[in-house]
Amino acid sequence: MNMNQTFSLSNKKSSYLSLFISRAKQLIFTITLQLLSGEQQPKILNFFAISIQYFQLTYLLFGDNFMRIWKNYHVSQEIHNFLQCFLFSTYTQTLDYSSLMIMHYVCVGTFVIMIMLACYIGFNIKKRKEENSWILMILKIIINLFLSILFLPFIDLFISIIDCQNDSNGNYVHYYFPNQQCWKSAHIIHGIIAIIMIVFFYGFCIIFGVIYYESKFISEQANSQQNGRISGFLFTYQLIIIILIRLIKDQKYQYLEIFIILIGSLILFKKFHIEQPFNSKIIQKCWSISVALNFWGILLLSCAKFLEQQYFNGIIYTFLVGLPILAVSILRIEKQNFDLLLINHTKVKQVEEIINQTNYLVKLLNLLKFDDNTQIIIDAFLEIHKGTCIQNDCYLKIKNQANIKLSNTLLRDQSLTEREIDLICVLGQIYNSQIKRFPESIQLRIQYAYHLSDYMRQLQQAYNELKQIEQMNQQFDEEFIIMRKRSQIQEQLDTFQNDNFGKVDTETEITFQYDYRQLQQYIEETTLIQMDFWSQLQEDFPDFSKLYKNGQKISQLIIQIEQLWFKLEKASQNLSKALRLYGTFIKEVIQDEQYGDEILKKSIINQQQYQQNKKQLVTFICGEDIGFEQQATVIVSTSVEKFAQVLTLNQSCCRLIGYTRQEIINRKINLFMPNLYTKFHDQYMQRFLITSDIKNINKERFIFLKDKQNYLIPCFIVLRILHTLEENVNLAAQFLAIKSFKPNCYFILDNEYVIDSMSASVFSFFGIENRHLTQKKAYFQQLFPDFLDELETFKSKFGGRLKYYPDNLKRTVHYSLSSINALERELEFNCILREIINTSINEITGYYIKLELINDNQQQLQSIQRKGQSNLQFKYLINEQKYLGDFIQEDNSKLSNSIQSNSVDHSFAESQNNNNNNNEHTHIESSRRRSTRFGDRFQVIIDYAENIRTLRLFDNKLLEVEDEESQISEDDDRESVFQNQIEIKSNQSQLYEFDNNIFHSRKKLQKIINASNTPKAIIRVTWIANIIAIIILSLSIIDYYISNSQSDQIYDTILLVNYGNIRNSELGIILSSVLNLQLLNRNVFNFTKIQATQYEQEQKQFINDSISMINDINKQILLLVDSMTNSLFTFEYNLNEIKIKMNQETIQLYNLNQAIQQIISKSLIIRDKNITQFNYQDLDISFLNYNLLNEIYLSLKQSSNQFIDNLIKNASKKYTAVLLLLIISISTIFIGILLIVIAMLSVSKSQTEILLLFLNLPDKTIRFLYRQSENFLSNLQIGEDGDLTSENDSNLDQEDKDDKIQLQNTLKTKKSKKKFKNNSGEDNYHIYAIIITMIIIQFYFILAFIFSKTQVNQIESVCSEFNLTARSESYFRFSEISQKSLFYSRNMNILNSDPYNYVMQNIDELFNHDSNFQEYHSLNIDLLDSNYIDAYNSLFVYNPCDILNEQDQQIDVEICNQFMDKAFSQGLNVGIPRFIENQRYLMTIYNQFYDNPQANFTLLARGFSSFRNITKTSDNSTNFILNLNNFVHAKENREVQHLYFKSAFRYLTNQFIIGFKNDLNNLKLQRMAIFIVFLVFLFVIYFLLWLPLNLTLTKNMLDARTMILMIPLRIIQRIKQLKDYIRYNIQEVGQDI
Repeated sequence: MNMNQTFSLSNKKSSYLSLFISRAKQLIFTITLQLLSGEQQPKILNFFAISIQYFQLTYLLFGDNFMRIWKNYHVSQEIHNFLQCFLFSTYTQTLDYSSLMIMHYVCVGTFVIMIMLACYIGFNIKKRKEENSWILMILKIIINLFLSILFLPFIDLFISIIDCQNDSNGNYVHYYFPNQQCWKSAHIIHGIIAIIMIVFFYGFCIIFGVIYYESKFISEQANSQQNGRISGFLFTYQLIIIILIRLIKDQKYQYLEIFIILIGSLILFKKFHIEQPFNSKIIQKCWSISVALNFWGILLLSCAKFLEQQYFNGIIYTFLVGLPILAVSILRIEKQNFDLLLINHTKVKQVEEIINQTNYLVKLLNLLKFDDNTQIIIDAFLEIHKGTCIQNDCYLKIKNQANIKLSNTLLRDQSLTEREIDLICVLGQIYNSQIKRFPESIQLRIQYAYHLSDYMRQLQQAYNELKQIEQMNQQFDEEFIIMRKRSQIQEQLDTFQNDNFGKVDTETEITFQYDYRQLQQYIEETTLIQMDFWSQLQEDFPDFSKLYKNGQKISQLIIQIEQLWFKLEKASQNLSKALRLYGTFIKEVIQDEQYGDEILKKSIINQQQYQQNKKQLVTFICGEDIGFEQQATVIVSTSVEKFAQVLTLNQSCCRLIGYTRQEIINRKINLFMPNLYTKFHDQYMQRFLITSDIKNINKERFIFLKDKQNYLIPCFIVLRILHTLEENVNLAAQFLAIKSFKPNCYFILDNEYVIDSMSASVFSFFGIENRHLTQKKAYFQQLFPDFLDELETFKSKFGGRLKYYPDNLKRTVHYSLSSINALERELEFNCILREIINTSINEITGYYIKLELINDNQQQLQSIQRKGQSNLQFKYLINEQKYLGDFIQEDNSKLSNSIQSNSVDHSFAESQNNNNNNNEHTHIESSRRRSTRFGDRFQVIIDYAENIRTLRLFDNKLLEVEDEESQISEDDDRESVFQNQIEIKSNQSQLYEFDNNIFHSRKKLQKIINASNTPKAIIRVTWIANIIAIIILSLSIIDYYISNSQSDQIYDTILLVNYGNIRNSELGIILSSVLNLQLLNRNVFNFTKIQATQYEQEQKQFINDSISMINDINKQILLLVDSMTNSLFTFEYNLNEIKIKMNQETIQLYNLNQAIQQIISKSLIIRDKNITQFNYQDLDISFLNYNLLNEIYLSLKQSSNQFIDNLIKNASKKYTAVLLLLIISISTIFIGILLIVIAMLSVSKSQTEILLLFLNLPDKTIRFLYRQSENFLSNLQIGEDGDLTSENDSNLDQEDKDDKIQLQNTLKTKKSKKKFKNNSGEDNYHIYAIIITMIIIQFYFILAFIFSKTQVNQIESVCSEFNLTARSESYFRFSEISQKSLFYSRNMNILNSDPYNYVMQNIDELFNHDSNFQEYHSLNIDLLDSNYIDAYNSLFVYNPCDILNEQDQQIDVEICNQFMDKAFSQGLNVGIPRFIENQRYLMTIYNQFYDNPQANFTLLARGFSSFRNITKTSDNSTNFILNLNNFVHAKENREVQHLYFKSAFRYLTNQFIIGFKNDLNNLKLQRMAIFIVFLVFLFVIYFLLWLPLNLTLTKNMLDARTMILMIPLRIIQRIKQLKDYIRYNIQEVGQDI
């Protein structure tokens, strides 16, 4: 079936929304039809799918919400762990939020890919199956998974995205990932996408679930079921239960949740188990077990909620034990719906009861041959139905009647048992009767249509029933079922014609009549629109839009006419009337004379073949139809209540027998039968119905009728069998009156040769009237005394002569009543006598006699026939104006022989016809008589001009004059004849083959146009659109890839910055430990020997740990080399600019990596030195102190700066790349818009060019075509019996020639110059839609650019704070080391400057560092991650001791709280200034002690330290300074730097990195979400908008080309522009014609 025709929707009557819905339905139905074709999913896979679905539903009962209700945590947890394997979201709960997002978008992508595959299948339905087979297989697998085991996991995953709750702080966070806040930043996009996907995925599964199943009862097929709405119930139940469990966490709503789930499971149990919708027994058992176990689990969950640990314990064990018991019980127990079999149809109030009963009976019908119990059930039902059925035509009561046996074709099917036939017929009657009671029940009607086609084998009636349902208000699934079944029935009807034993398929004939009337309507509508088209074209300024729309309508109507004609040709054999209509339309409106004449001639042949075919089908069904029949027709009932009564007859029959219709209808057919036949005709009909003897069906037989005056009417009868809608049998008879060309009369005699009836022609011979026979018996031998003597002769094949003498009549008793019109002379007749046999009892009941007058001419001809050597020759006497025949010998002229031969043959043929045994005339004569009305019109015309050529003498040569002419122009009259001839021959020599192939046949031209490839303008548009789509897709992928890769690179750079600062800090730890050991060696610290040993080991362990840490960090940095800029990489590994002082005289250049390795090697050496060697004079110690305090530290500082610069550069690179992509996208889209607009305008121009061709037609030619259509339409509206031509039959050929001459004359007239109006491109709305779409696409790249720019700005803003955070540890450590080094020796340079000056300057920088840190943090508070802000506040604002204890177990919380006089416990906002003030205070004391041996140590120390002679000398100044290391302030700084600052800043830096990573991940997820939305948008635009638009443009273009066929071929041949357009724009090179 044509899908476009099935779902065609008028643009005038439908809104855009309804048009979109209609097209969406068409696409969905097309996809589903493809999915249902081929093999379906095996039962074993369905079994596993049902099992998994049960496990998925059961998991929800043991989820986090309900698990504790069971009051047995151990068992319920084990069940939970097992069942969670069948969902997706549970796998992501053990990972992080990003894994959930990845899984989410994988599911979204899978769904989108599936939609794309479905659209591809829907839009490429016309391709070969092999091309789509693998795509169809993939799509079928995915959809089967979506409709079964993937529905709940997908819905659960989408809902888990928005599964949020309030935490203890009042924040709305994700349920499984508390660190992720809901409905903020990226989660808004993810949540919106998840909600959209829930709606779309649920809608998709509902739509395909309700139609993707086999509606026919096939027990072997797993997806065969009664309806698909049960899938909708299941999906809705799963959606509701997952929403309740995931989104409602409050315990106070548990009772409501359990109650709703319990009600839903109960409904599910009813739908799947009680109603038993599945036709496969195994699948039905599986679903019954599944829903029963599900209901069992929810029921026990309810009990556990109310009763567990209150009345009894162990409900969960009851649940587990009950599972196998329920499963086995349902598996073993067969559900017997005996209550459905006891339904009383007269008392039914709801149609659902009938539907359930019929469904159950159909199931029993299919199990009948395989189950003995089913046979017993069926027998019981049939007995009950027979007893309760109150209908008069109840099948079980009348099935043994003769007419029922004849009508029931199922009785002839040997594969069906009587029980099956009875059940099928009873089901048919139940459907038929209940549809009358419930006419609005679409489901009942659909089941009836299935029953008619699948079981009763009445395809046409099923087809018509479905057509009636289409007029009703159908649901979505019902519409698909009807469409699919109609297409299946249509295919069966196209391949199978129901012509079994010559019976008439009533429904086929009804459809034929309906289609014929539809054909008339289409033809009339096409002609009207074509008249309007030619009328508009005559205007000075034709309306372009109207002409184009009319041309499109005409093309579509012609396609529909051709499709309908193709259907009509298959529907019936009697197509004469339709052939005449269609042929005349083709000839006069379409102006295809060649094809039109072929069809008209075919109509004559069809009529003759139809009349001669002995197995023809009648062309009438009811009184309305037979009223148009020419032949006398009557329909007789065979039902019990109207046995042998006339149901209807036509006017021809009334004229034949002289009765009116009112006098005949509902009276027995015996009324107009001869008296002798009425005695046994009823017995004959009964015997015919009982024996089903069809030997006389569809055969011509000679019979007699009796008119109203009781005279005989000899005629032929053709008997047909009619099957009615009520499953009865009627008999249809057509009577063909005999038209005899010789005087004759008929008699019917009884066994005693008494005249029973006679024909009206008896009166002209003998003057006897019918009333004479009623007065007294009249014997035939009284008229012909010699009759009995020659009786055997008269019974022979040719009969015998019988003479009539007037005196014979005088001797009869009827002479006094005889008419004076009786012939008073002797007559000689040819008498033929035939027996009338009563076949019921096989005895002769009478005779009929035919008397044919033998006149003198016949006698003379017969005597001539006996003269074997003489011929008859005629002469015409002019004076007397008559012919004279004379006998001549055989050696006369050939002309006389020919005349004589023809005469004798004709006479002999007549003799043969007169002596026919059973038929008075042969079928050939009968056919000739029936087609007499066509003979004059379509008689064979002899072309006497055939093979006669016209020659002209030119240039001393005889040349043949050609009929071909070139295009007639305004200057043709001024050209010479010879010049025209030369041009014609020149054009013919170039294009002779092309013209012969195309322009000599409209069919070939139509084939070329229909088979032409896609227009070049459409190809250009398609290529441009595809290239733009590919570029846009590539740019979006590149943009997404660059965004992700550079985000990863930025993160790696962040790690580089952190690693670099940790490396600097660890080198500082090494230097600090070495200085501490130096101070320990000089006995600066007041340690005991044991304390000194422990302190030494501790410092050396610090050195060792730092060396290991530095090696690990260098490895990590080496792994992140790809994230480095070239300058940074060069500085780290290639550039040898660091001056390393090896000793007092030697300086070597190293790169940073080498320099660090030198420090590590020296540190390893120092680590192993004795404490006594730790002094400044030691070369290794000196090397380490000098280089780390000067060149290496400067290089490390420079490296840190380059790390941070590297971060900014990488962010800027991303910005630059996205900006470049934005520029490319703008250029691409701008150029694409220009190219698309130009290409679309070229498409519009191509369509305009076709209409411009019509302007080449002269006005008179257009008026001529208008008149032709007008004449045809007039004759169509007033014509009778298919005489639709505009000419009289007698003048057809002459007027055809006149029309051709007139058309040629119109072509020679001048063409007026015309221009189209309203050709401003008002239909180019799609161009604006394309421009808007491209602008929306460009908005995506603008949005991507804004995202990147915002991200770069944010990175630049927060990188300063991150730099200070990461550098703080090493910076504070180096300041403490610098001061310690100054106290140890003022001769040690720091950063190549005086140590005192650096330390004093550094104190001011420390204050600036702290203030800048606070300022940056306040500026970036809105940009920073919440976790980092919390970490910052916990360290700087609140007491950091707890967090520091978590980071380093060496930090005691109590000590920390008391540290720095409890100042540190107030946060780093107090601790850092305290550290700086300590350094300032120490430097103040240092200034008092330096070079002042007279200073009062006790006074200046203020009790913070006691004096010790460390140097053991009188150098008090040095001793004072060394004692500064024992001040409380110095100890606090050493401890806070080594323990507290290290842990605090490393923790804060890690939190910053984690927060930064989260922000990057959120940005990546946002970009991924936007990218997916963009891809979906591209998919929607391309597959759902552009491809349909492209197909529409192509169709419009091809339809516009078909408008050329509106121009007659004769005109195309004469106009050069038309021929050139076809040559160069339509016909492809090398195209096969």
